[in-house]
Amino acid sequence: MRLSPGCPPHRCVDRAAELKGPFKNASIIGEDNVNLAPVLLASLSIFAQDTTTQDSVVRLREVVVSATRSTETERIEQPAAVSVSVPSGAKRAASKVAANLLDEVTGVQVQQTSAGQGAIILRGLIGNQVLLLVDGVPLNNGTYRDGPGQYLATIDPETIERIEVIRGPASVMYGSDAQGGVVDLITRPHPLGSGRSVRLALSGNTNDRGFRTRISTGMLTPKVDLSFGGTFQTFGDAQAGGALGRQVPTAFDAYGLDGAVTFRPNARHGLTAVMQHFRMDSVPRYDRVVDFRAPARGSDFFHVFDPQARQLTYLRYTHRPGGMWLTRLEVTASLAMQREARKRIRLDGGVPDSILTTWHDDVYTPGIAVVGGSMAMVGPRLVSFTWGMEAYRDVLRSSGSRQNLLDQSVTPLPDGNYPSGAVADRLGVFLSADVQLIERLLLSVGGRWSRFRNEADVGADFGGLVENPSSALTGQVGLVLAPATGWRVAARVAEGFRAPNLYDLTRAGPVPGGVSLPNPDAVPEVALSGELSVRYSGHGSAVEVTGYVTRIRDFIDRAPGTFQGDTLFDGERVFQGVNIGTARVRGVEAEGAHRIGPVRLRATVLYTIGDQVGASGIDEPMAKIPPLGGTAALQWQGSGFPAWIEYVFRWATQQDRLGSRDLGDPRIPPGGTPGYAVHGVRAGLTLSDDIDVSAGFENIGDTLYRSHASGVDAPGRHLWLGVAWTGSF
Repeated sequence: MRLSPGCPPHRCVDRAAELKGPFKNASIIGEDNVNLAPVLLASLSIFAQDTTTQDSVVRLREVVVSATRSTETERIEQPAAVSVSVPSGAKRAASKVAANLLDEVTGVQVQQTSAGQGAIILRGLIGNQVLLLVDGVPLNNGTYRDGPGQYLATIDPETIERIEVIRGPASVMYGSDAQGGVVDLITRPHPLGSGRSVRLALSGNTNDRGFRTRISTGMLTPKVDLSFGGTFQTFGDAQAGGALGRQVPTAFDAYGLDGAVTFRPNARHGLTAVMQHFRMDSVPRYDRVVDFRAPARGSDFFHVFDPQARQLTYLRYTHRPGGMWLTRLEVTASLAMQREARKRIRLDGGVPDSILTTWHDDVYTPGIAVVGGSMAMVGPRLVSFTWGMEAYRDVLRSSGSRQNLLDQSVTPLPDGNYPSGAVADRLGVFLSADVQLIERLLLSVGGRWSRFRNEADVGADFGGLVENPSSALTGQVGLVLAPATGWRVAARVAEGFRAPNLYDLTRAGPVPGGVSLPNPDAVPEVALSGELSVRYSGHGSAVEVTGYVTRIRDFIDRAPGTFQGDTLFDGERVFQGVNIGTARVRGVEAEGAHRIGPVRLRATVLYTIGDQVGASGIDEPMAKIPPLGGTAALQWQGSGFPAWIEYVFRWATQQDRLGSRDLGDPRIPPGGTPGYAVHGVRAGLTLSDDIDVSAGFENIGDTLYRSHASGVDAPGRHLWLGVAWTGSF
């Protein structure tokens, strides 16, 4: 160990002396500051001049935070497999909802039940088995379903500055639900430059004749940052490829308001206040109205989310003291609100029912999270620690009604989809440590203790008062080996878990094929995953290939059930979420990029296969497993000329390996989801320092296709256009 000149041993250590060989870091920042990063290399993309496409693979040398929650570590040095996306103005202009921003990210499959919804599949898992974060604050709450949900659509895509995806279990750092992985969407209301500025972004497309408008403004001073913005968007019914025509109903409207204020009295202290509000109106549940494809009728005559809305307010204090025992401290107090209102008219023998049923479910989630970083000498080695605790409480307010459309009489229901007054508590503490064992080998270990408690009165018919406490101990260990310059081999064994939530324990409401009823006896799912990644970055190329195997014990799946001895409830088939046994997922995720002069080629491949013990006790394929698929893109960017053009190819094979839930899912046709191959061309031009223009010609062949398990077909041949103007005042 070498101490820096002028620093007492307990205050400053030259981190460069401890990290040797390929992991060697820069020296300390200053005489009283220790570098926060345990394995921080130069934050430089191998394609540093590329500003138009911000895909994951070219950022192997980029610093990420989500996987460690505290220390800033390059992607290539992470034990976990991490994807990064920095959406460009062109990508935002081409996207309807936030999920569309991830449809070309490595390891990610996007599922859309309707045009105004979007869910992420990571390593074969979806819904409440994937943890969604907004600025590090959980979006998931106790009502999240076991299948695709609309929650991600309540984040304004125009505000998303960066997306970090942890592929694979991350429950040590983030707790329950992080079995398939974690998606952290990092937002900013306005791209601050210098001084005061205003930005106007307009986009539209020919497919559904929709458009989006966003205006934002901000001010940057040495001590204060201010930014505020608003978005309005409206989209019509989407036009599918081929001869299918318009998919009615898929139209929806949305608007958002957001703001952020940051105060920095000095370099060591910062205080940020953020407010976000986003609301979508009359969002159709297309798969309930149409059975796979029109003109086949679904189970409902009318089914919409009206509204689906999200609000988030948080206050975050950041402290960087620079000492050994406390390198960084972050305290976040948050209040989230999610509102979901459903309106439904069923079909009875092909004839619309005369009853309009409405459910209102509001979830209020106050929470606090404390995350810190420390360093300590353990023998001759310097160890970097990340530690923290977090606590959240979900409180539900739920109601419902039935309106007779013939005489307009309204009958109140005792609850909505959930018992009103239900609560869910989540508490966790965690500790992670990183150390360089030898010159070319890094070790990362961590553990977490979590405690959960759900309480609700589901009514006498369903079992009365439900109290479901549970706890979990979770661990992970990872190694990163540097066998040669530019090469890394990462191995990780990690546990994940998902505690039963209010959806599993208490919900009574519609699901595909019938109605879901409470199961107060569910116990936590526990996952164990092993993965191996090989990475290379250098000489104009970057490659990452990851293979993994995940085994889930006490897997909770929707299975046929009974109510008071009957398989039907109110005329519909009864389903319950039950611990059916075990599930196993394995797969390969790969990405690569290569640049020759102004031309860059990039490609991704995703392969997943999953099996489970079904409700019948027989092994069968897991539901909603994506087929073999991938993307490829060839881009040219002008040298000294502010323009770029890109060809994009997306493909997937047929998915005919179906489980029992797939066979009964109206979103999946008999025989499975057909494969597809679609082509698109995109281009951008900077007209001046103030104006950027982008455009695209998508699905050139007008192919009729959909992503597996989606309830709506992808847009047919269409054009989109985006224009952004930024000015100062």
